[in-house]
Amino acid sequence: MSSRERKLLNELSRRDLLVFNPIEASNILDESRENTYRILNRMESKDLIHRIEKGKYISTEKLEETHIYHIASNIVTPSYISLWSALHHYGFTTQVPRTVYVMVSNSKESISLQNQDIRFVKTSHFFGYTSEKKLVIAEPEKLFIDCLLYPKYAGGIQEIKNSIIEAAIDGEKIVDYALKVDKKSLCSRLGYLLQKTDKNFDEERLKENISKSPIPLDPSRSGGTKDNRWNVIDNLRWKKC
Repeated sequence: MSSRERKLLNELSRRDLLVFNPIEASNILDESRENTYRILNRMESKDLIHRIEKGKYISTEKLEETHIYHIASNIVTPSYISLWSALHHYGFTTQVPRTVYVMVSNSKESISLQNQDIRFVKTSHFFGYTSEKKLVIAEPEKLFIDCLLYPKYAGGIQEIKNSIIEAAIDGEKIVDYALKVDKKSLCSRLGYLLQKTDKNFDEERLKENISKSPIPLDPSRSGGTKDNRWNVIDNLRWKKC
């Protein structure tokens, strides 16, 4: 390992930079962009660093010792882990998703890392996340909002319902987040699920913003029984309640 290669790795560690780009490497090495790319290419060939995608690198040591959720939430800034991945992280589900789900503000194609797919899901509702030792992840309350907005990336409504049963939820915060999203179908589905799973929340405040026309609880299923309070057609099987 050359002195410049060692300098880069040491400084990345000192600055706690998990994922880095050529500009950051150039600044650390005080080298031109062209020379920096040559150094990075040599380091990659020596298996000192790994190229996650064009312009994004991680040291091989960090790649091997860091959970993929931590890496995935640092590839794009800003971004955060959510949906089925976050359900698994918090222990709300025993299912282990094969795909890592990352919320981003701009469209981005999926990539593969450590034999897992990382799917970037674009959202315009970019709030309600927290950082835990380099892991940027949805708060539980925002997680369930995301899940109801993108149920196919969370195992479906049945899996979301089962996860809500297992979760400790701040009833005031989840209503605040739902109203911030300002989507009536979301408020209907969320209110119905929270009520059916015996969660404490401000029902009346949420009910003021529900859908005017009946909506299926699970959009992928037909049939069901209408609940007049939330204007939801319940087409799930409630085995755990």
